[in-house]
Amino acid sequence: MNKNHIIGLGNQIKGSIKKSAGKFLGDAKLQADGEINQVEGKAQSAVGTIEENIDTTVGSAKSRVGGKADQVAGLGKQIKGSIKSAAGKVMGNTKLRAEGEIDRVEGKAQNAIGKIKGSLKR
Repeated sequence: MNKNHIIGLGNQIKGSIKKSAGKFLGDAKLQADGEINQVEGKAQSAVGTIEENIDTTVGSAKSRVGGKADQVAGLGKQIKGSIKSAAGKVMGNTKLRAEGEIDRVEGKAQNAIGKIKGSLKR
């Protein structure tokens, strides 16, 4: 379980509480806000699952590619960053979007380092 899973679960719980309170109080806006929080939480949890799947795949690939491990890890980080950034944009979550952009840039740098290391070994 990673940070996005935890934040997503928190938003789902918050949404459930707001939705129930809205129902109990007869407040349609509060109930709708709760439903929105639940959907946002599910989306952020899905981002966490995607991140974990990418990390697992990259870890497995790194062990098989030998000297290109930095390039594979960099590519994985770029993909993960792109997904986080896109999800943040869709959900209106500027923090998630910024984290995605940072991951993407770090991935590009790691990929470049891997290429440099590879060219030095030749």
